[in-house]
Amino acid sequence: MRVGRVTALIVAGKLAVLVGLCFMFAVYTNVPTSHDAEDRAIFEHGLNIKSLQHPRTFAQEINVIKELQRRTFSVAPVGSGIPDYEVREPADFIGKREGLCFDRSRTTDKALGYLGLPSRHVYLLFREGDKGFWPSLVQYRHPSHAVTEVKTSKGWMFVDSNTQWIALTRDGQVVSADDVWKRAAEFDTIPSYLTHPCWAIRGLYSRKGQLYPPYILFPDLNWYDFSTWLIFG
Repeated sequence: MRVGRVTALIVAGKLAVLVGLCFMFAVYTNVPTSHDAEDRAIFEHGLNIKSLQHPRTFAQEINVIKELQRRTFSVAPVGSGIPDYEVREPADFIGKREGLCFDRSRTTDKALGYLGLPSRHVYLLFREGDKGFWPSLVQYRHPSHAVTEVKTSKGWMFVDSNTQWIALTRDGQVVSADDVWKRAAEFDTIPSYLTHPCWAIRGLYSRKGQLYPPYILFPDLNWYDFSTWLIFG
């Protein structure tokens, strides 16, 4: 009886250590989503969006989101991306004056939060062939795209990062990242690449850990957004 109790305590201790290590690792690798003083300076002086803060109606929300897109593309249009293993916060992106989807979406994520609109990062993994989710997720150079979802007063809405396009249907409904390709016919226009089937993974920034510190071979994740997506969808 005593031996069994000792064994159970050992197992419990090992589990506690494992859980603790997992928690420490998650904290160490977590990609933060809050904006800091440097971000605010860029938003206020580089993008000049302070006056757009805290829209009160749905129409104002849409206008603010579109204006943020317009100013971001005006200052930093689509061009060469910030190299892997280098910092890509808003100051770096705006300072470079060009970038790719994973650079612009980071600035959009943070800027929307600064404006008072909750947002979350979304990794689009395109469904090619019959490989399934996990084989596609681990395949090297599998097609993907980085975008943003913003929480409007009518729900979560997709915001693109390579074009000035948002998922607002012709009759004024907002569409989340899960459903854009399914509801492509409901938009007046839509970028062709967004009509392709895909999986939308919240909180995932890269699969290889090359975009955000500590730059180790482990996915770049915001663990809160990722875990809430896993639990609640």
